Amino acid sequence: MRMKMSVSALVLSLAMTGLASASDLNVVTSIRPLHSLVANVTDGVLTPTNIVPANASPHHYSLKPSDAQALQNADIIFWVGDNLESFLAKSITSLPQTAKVIALQDHQDHFHFLPTREVSLDDHRRDEHNHTEHEDHGHEHEHGHDDHDHKDDHAHGEEHSHDDEAHGNDDHGHEEQGHNHGNTDLHMWLDVENAKHFVELVAEELSAADAANAVQYQENAAKTLAQLDALNAEIKAQLAGLEDKKFVTFHDAYQYFETQYGLSNAGTVTLSPDVKPGAKRLTKLKAHLKEDQISCIFAEPQFDAKLVDLAVEGTDVKQAVLDPLGADLADGADLYFELIRTMGNNFADCLSE
Repeated sequence: MRMKMSVSALVLSLAMTGLASASDLNVVTSIRPLHSLVANVTDGVLTPTNIVPANASPHHYSLKPSDAQALQNADIIFWVGDNLESFLAKSITSLPQTAKVIALQDHQDHFHFLPTREVSLDDHRRDEHNHTEHEDHGHEHEHGHDDHDHKDDHAHGEEHSHDDEAHGNDDHGHEEQGHNHGNTDLHMWLDVENAKHFVELVAEELSAADAANAVQYQENAAKTLAQLDALNAEIKAQLAGLEDKKFVTFHDAYQYFETQYGLSNAGTVTLSPDVKPGAKRLTKLKAHLKEDQISCIFAEPQFDAKLVDLAVEGTDVKQAVLDPLGADLADGADLYFELIRTMGNNFADCLSE
């Protein structure tokens, strides 16, 4: 994506203005990976505020009074969208008209989005799908959009039906309930190319809102883009040769990372992070681990690790942890890079012989 001409002209006109000055602009992000990338762009100018803290999930978070105040004071807010951070939707609609709210799910022109996929333990065609997507995923972003209008998905979302066995019943007889994720997978920050486009979008928006610091935003963005290119090359080299190793994740949050690096997800512990899997699904998962040459199963720090322990009991499947949000990482500009490196390391360690 190219910057808008008005922003480019602005940057050129300010090129000789000297060092950046402190800004009164209030910038808020919803989740820490976005906060990290914004912090790279705003380095030396301002410090963005983030809402969802470490060890909390955007699927379940409840706003604190300090969060609500930060939103009310915000000039620009970056969030993924209400199918991910649903807790924010009501607060977003009540903000002052002066606040600019940027939902990434509405920016099809900036990002490569993947459709929500089914996660049945029986559907091994997903391995083939991942490899096909990887071969086509040249990040020219000519192929990554659904034919239908994404905003229509956002407005009308769609319940995905799963087979009855996948839902199962827990020990108390309560059937697992389906969960509406909409038609688009919104864990899009786990694609480094999407992270690059987000950095470009942030620099564009901040340059327009804070002309006095446009040069600094653009210089920071250029530096960050180069670092993201180096990170992408590093992870590709690290994970080369692991494409045929099958694994199971706690929930289906890693499709973007898997597609970018050609990895083979063979199922999930739960159909939704909002729903605890029943005994029937855990029994089916255990059989899947034993019979289908699964190399590794990944837990997540935000959710109950005992479910993974139960699934691997009596099998030789290795366990590891994946974290799409960087719960154990310090806030700040380095978090996104550490998040992707840690994910690469954990995949490499668990999938290697």
